[in-house]
Amino acid sequence: MKRKNIHPYLSPELYEQFKGYCKKVNATESSVIESALKEYFDDSKDMKLLLRRLDRIGRYLNRLERDINATAEALAVYVQLWFAHTPRIGDNEKDAARQEAWNQYQKFVDYVANQMAGGHRFIDDLVQDVVGDEEELKKAVNDDGN
Repeated sequence: MKRKNIHPYLSPELYEQFKGYCKKVNATESSVIESALKEYFDDSKDMKLLLRRLDRIGRYLNRLERDINATAEALAVYVQLWFAHTPRIGDNEKDAARQEAWNQYQKFVDYVANQMAGGHRFIDDLVQDVVGDEEELKKAVNDDGN
């Protein structure tokens, strides 16, 4: 195979880095340039990495959507039950009711903070997605190895 000669121009700083790199790895300037250009033009490695990351982000977004939907449904059920079981309060009892509501709210906030500090999440109590069967896991491991 006949090789072609090219004459690229580099800034003085980049040229010094380039020369230093060639000496450090004990490679010719031509071989370093050729390797760099091959890698630059071979975007399949970057594409595989990008697709793998996009797939991971897609799975994360699916879990996030599921978690948000479950939380919204739980809130809707709670609000329906609250309206169904909360009696009307007379005007003379409203101040005491507000104070009691505030006390209960503070207990609720403390409870939620303790649950979260302990690593427990409401969504963990619900049915979780299946990660995959044995064949899918083997395929995923083999795909990542390439």
